[in-house]
Amino acid sequence: MNYFYLTFKMKILHRYIITEFIPPTLLALFIFTFILIMERLFDSINLLISKGVSLLSVLQLLGYVLPSILVYTIPMAILAGTLICFGRLSSDNEITAIQASGVSLYSIFLPVIILSLIVSIFLVSFNEQIAPRAFNRFRQLYYQIAQRNPILKLEERTFLEIEDYRLYVEKVKQKKGKLSGIIMYQMEEDGFPTLITAQRGNMVSNEQQVLFRLFDGSIQQKDKYDPNKYSITYFENYDISLDLSQTPPPTAKRIRQMEKSELLREIRKLKKDNIPTHSLEVEYHQRRSLAFASFVFCLIGIPLGIKARKKGKSVGFSLSLGLFLLYWFLLVEGITMGEKGIAPPLLGVWIPNLIIGIAGTWMIYRTAK
Repeated sequence: MNYFYLTFKMKILHRYIITEFIPPTLLALFIFTFILIMERLFDSINLLISKGVSLLSVLQLLGYVLPSILVYTIPMAILAGTLICFGRLSSDNEITAIQASGVSLYSIFLPVIILSLIVSIFLVSFNEQIAPRAFNRFRQLYYQIAQRNPILKLEERTFLEIEDYRLYVEKVKQKKGKLSGIIMYQMEEDGFPTLITAQRGNMVSNEQQVLFRLFDGSIQQKDKYDPNKYSITYFENYDISLDLSQTPPPTAKRIRQMEKSELLREIRKLKKDNIPTHSLEVEYHQRRSLAFASFVFCLIGIPLGIKARKKGKSVGFSLSLGLFLLYWFLLVEGITMGEKGIAPPLLGVWIPNLIIGIAGTWMIYRTAK
């Protein structure tokens, strides 16, 4: 009878600890994700308002980039949630009261540790498969949008290369495709570019072609036989048509777009040809290292939260940001050592987890003792 009573009591306790842990973790996840996605959000609003991209396409782009952000914000949220949860339990003397009833601290810590371990195991697959697949779709969708609306690549006072042309525009009205202060260089085989200038112009495009209709300008060409001579032709309107169908889609994947199987295949292929694979191996191991950051953050967050003994979510957020900056510094150093061959890639990217995990385990032992 006593056994069943203790089991029932522990279930209630574990359920209570989990309910204290999940809400601040979800809140932290929302806040951290929102902060990191802000830059993309501003870019998306610019695409929607200034460049005429549809709302559906903008939402798709944000959706595809979100997994790459969650790779970092989920571990940060686990850390913040752990700090806030155990900080509140400690500050309200609930941990002391639970201990007084004969329950060990390890029993209090266990549900959050197990939950963070489950999250880490899930993140292994998420980081290796879902995030790179989503980023690959982001890149493909952006290419498709650019094909339909090349003007979204056009920025004021910035050179843009399209086929054999280099284009500079002083002012751009993105939505209407109106340009002013236009300078174009057409690269020729003889090495002497043709300079085309126009006071204003329009840009019209579809998936196959982009048409520049220029007004009130001139064309300057050097004599290929005598570079000291050149000719100037003035025009009221002049059309330049560029074939976009010849521009191939981005088929070659960047490292961060590769899924686990693709990374391993590329590593084996390069090793067979005696080509260094440090960067690929670092990326492969880094994804698993980041996944288990949730677990080690939980280990360090429990004792730190108890020692903080302060109410309020601001303490948890501040501590979590500081710890994550430390983790990120160690990770960057480890990545650098792994890519340069100073340390094995596996060891390089797991250094932060080892340091923080060992420190957290030791602090839990000291706290429970």
